[in-house]
Amino acid sequence: MTLHVVTGASRGLGAAMVRQLLREGHEVAAAARGPAPEGLDEASSARLHWTSLDLGDPEAARRWVVQAVAARPHADGAVLVLNAGMLEPVLPVASLDAASLDAHMRLNLLSPMLVTAGFLQATASSGTPRRILAVSSGAARRGIPHWSAYCAAKAGLDGFVRALNAESGPDGSVRAVSLAPGVIDTAMQAVIRGIEAPQRERFLRLHADGQLATPEDAAAALLGYLRRNGFGSHETDDIRIAIGRPDQE
Repeated sequence: MTLHVVTGASRGLGAAMVRQLLREGHEVAAAARGPAPEGLDEASSARLHWTSLDLGDPEAARRWVVQAVAARPHADGAVLVLNAGMLEPVLPVASLDAASLDAHMRLNLLSPMLVTAGFLQATASSGTPRRILAVSSGAARRGIPHWSAYCAAKAGLDGFVRALNAESGPDGSVRAVSLAPGVIDTAMQAVIRGIEAPQRERFLRLHADGQLATPEDAAAALLGYLRRNGFGSHETDDIRIAIGRPDQE
């Protein structure tokens, strides 16, 4: 049995991934500030191990993942999906303040790093394969005006994944990828369309033209990527590019 651990799973992409994993019969340990996804049947609910948690508290997040993994069987391996995140503050650099940056970096960078540390600690003696998928963004790889916090945090997540892979070595027992999922029709996108910022018109057009992926379609694409035989061969990647590559790459 492969255990799947998902952060930021109460809505949007995270909730869609949890629903799909449960439909496929997997055990899922998930956490978010909000409630568990609704509409699950009895069998699915029994395989979902939900914790309501402020993932912006990195130490609490680390304790959660250690306990969640230790309490669940993972004879065929364990998968960690680092999905939790926030966009704000969306401000010119000159207007940034310490409090909002601290909250942003705790959720978007420090918490994923410590959740990963706890996940590796809890699975260290299992001797089974471990895969880590960090949900990144195109903002990690190009500058967007007023998005300096988000660009910096996601670029930091990319760097963290590179360092993790360098530390893990070539034996394949731990493989990590920081994957940009494309533009998805989530609550974060609604926030983007409502904020007066230089990129707002672009995202309004994408929404109006039906160019946003649904959370369900994006979840299916990311879970398919996770299962590729060549997972980890591109440690920072973009699902829109990866879709065109052979599965064995």
